[in-house]
Amino acid sequence: MLGARAGGETVLASATAGMSRDAAAIAFLAHARSQGIDGALITISGIDGGGPRALGTHMAVLADGRHLGHLSGGCVEPAIAAEVAPLIAAGTDRVMRFGKGSPFIDIRFPCGGGVDLLVHVSPSLELLNEALECLGRREPFALGFDPGQSRASRIADVGAATGWHDGMFVRRYLPRTRLLLAGRGPDFEVMARVAAAAEFDLCLATPDESSALALASLDVPIELLKSPGRTPDLPIDAWTATVLLFHEHEWEHAILAHAGAAGGFYVGALGSVRTHQQRRERLAAMGLPAAQIERIRGPIGLVDRAREPGMLAVSVLAEISAARAQLDRA
Repeated sequence: MLGARAGGETVLASATAGMSRDAAAIAFLAHARSQGIDGALITISGIDGGGPRALGTHMAVLADGRHLGHLSGGCVEPAIAAEVAPLIAAGTDRVMRFGKGSPFIDIRFPCGGGVDLLVHVSPSLELLNEALECLGRREPFALGFDPGQSRASRIADVGAATGWHDGMFVRRYLPRTRLLLAGRGPDFEVMARVAAAAEFDLCLATPDESSALALASLDVPIELLKSPGRTPDLPIDAWTATVLLFHEHEWEHAILAHAGAAGGFYVGALGSVRTHQQRRERLAAMGLPAAQIERIRGPIGLVDRAREPGMLAVSVLAEISAARAQLDRA
């Protein structure tokens, strides 16, 4: 994702390691600005026809030609960076069209669509750091960009959807999906790896030291469960999905009781229709309210009776992604 120049790239890359794509572009630019290197934040502000990336997608471009982020499938970013460089030098904000209807006839998207790119030169380091702090705290927020004479950028009303509002482009940020995955064995380990590859914000819990060791290279939080009756301190917010992959169901009770009462958008546990009915009966006998029991999904996944670990992982993560998309549209 970096440009061709090598100097300082390792430092800049390490400053964005493990971040979401939204955060990485902002952190890349913030780190450069803190080192006295100017740059611009590029945002897709309009889509005409097909588009390879969503409205509001970012790319960061530095004055020395380095860049990070994708506004296409990876085919035109160097060309976009070259066109943005004169604007950085001049300190000029602008909305530029690339692809369909663009004056840059040599820059075309394979899908045939066109995108408007809002080039915001030299956003303040204070604003960039404030945005990173909000992202780190998993707080919804928005940035507003005015490409007119004021060239203003600021934290904006989070209630506004991403798009143009009264001459200002507002980019709304919601926390990326956190997957709280608890379990053990092959199903647990494979789903953790697939979720990490799919860029979920991953937290793991397992009673199995061998599973914890096998997944240590993912560099994500792993809590080693000590007792089935102990409720672990699980980080659940409105953008969290909780999935349990246990075959020994005594490990489920405390976690499901906690997750059912918390505000996450998805709670599910491994098992057949019969197993899930028995689970519901056990939780009711424990005194868990019916409304919380109803929130727990089972069987989980879009593919019926997926038994192979890889298929189960894809099936469940697709179901979670569909639920998250519905949440964001609400």
